[in-house]
Amino acid sequence: MKEWWVQVGLLSVPLLAVYLHIPPPKLSPALLSWRSSGSYFIYKDQNIFYKDSIGAVGSSDIVVLLHGFPTSSYDWCKIWEGLTQRFHRVIALDFVGFGFSDKPRPHRYSIFEQASIVEGLVRHLGLHHQRINLLSHDYGDTVAQELLH
Repeated sequence: MKEWWVQVGLLSVPLLAVYLHIPPPKLSPALLSWRSSGSYFIYKDQNIFYKDSIGAVGSSDIVVLLHGFPTSSYDWCKIWEGLTQRFHRVIALDFVGFGFSDKPRPHRYSIFEQASIVEGLVRHLGLHHQRINLLSHDYGDTVAQELLH
């Protein structure tokens, strides 16, 4: 712990960037492609990003993907094509405060709100009477548990 000032300095840099409103770096071509292939829906005045792909012919299974912390729906990019070969419909969203969804400040973020956003997306897509599979990890696991409750 003799170099505590280095740790404090490293923690201070991102906080200073937020405080000074330094713009984020430019998006990579892969992220630009991901964003352009998605859509938005409104949940309580918040723009929520989601990606929805039609996949396997002959399957009626739908899967909703719930990402981890502190990431986004882009977590699923490397297995997206494989999922579309198995499921009829593959859907992923960015929770509020993550990815391409709105990041309101100040805001009281909660697992309950994130679960309600998932339910809102399902209603928005007209799938609320369908059987839906959930695939989640990390933070998304907690949201999935709330949805199952």
